[in-house]
Amino acid sequence: MTTNLTMTSEAKAPLIKDYNRNPQTEKHLAENPRKTVLLLLQGVVDKGNLAKVCHQSNALVEKGFHLGRMTTILDALRDRLSLTEHTPIAYDLEELYHYADKAIQEAVFEKDTFYLDSAIEILTELRDAWLEMMHQTGELGDHA
Repeated sequence: MTTNLTMTSEAKAPLIKDYNRNPQTEKHLAENPRKTVLLLLQGVVDKGNLAKVCHQSNALVEKGFHLGRMTTILDALRDRLSLTEHTPIAYDLEELYHYADKAIQEAVFEKDTFYLDSAIEILTELRDAWLEMMHQTGELGDHA
């Protein structure tokens, strides 16, 4: 007996969508590292909110997927820190990322959403502060 293991695009799960690289977008983000950080912060907040929805609907596998993505995004944010004696704020951000990451790890097994809410709150405040900084420096228009 043989089985056909290929899937049509309609049958694929939404989490397994093909990733299409856009060289123009990648070039623009490489030239604008602050915008990249803003997008990463938005992404980690979005994944946190999705994990919370999954927790509330008892979709624990999906919750775990989103928590894992949060950790991956936090790693990407950490990779962008310049930890030198001339950048003391980078050390503060590292501590906040570390705390949020620990909260995400605790959120894996929690019965309520205390730790997940804590991580989302910290990351949302960071995202909002970063967005405000970009508006004040003129890097983003008023519509962003």
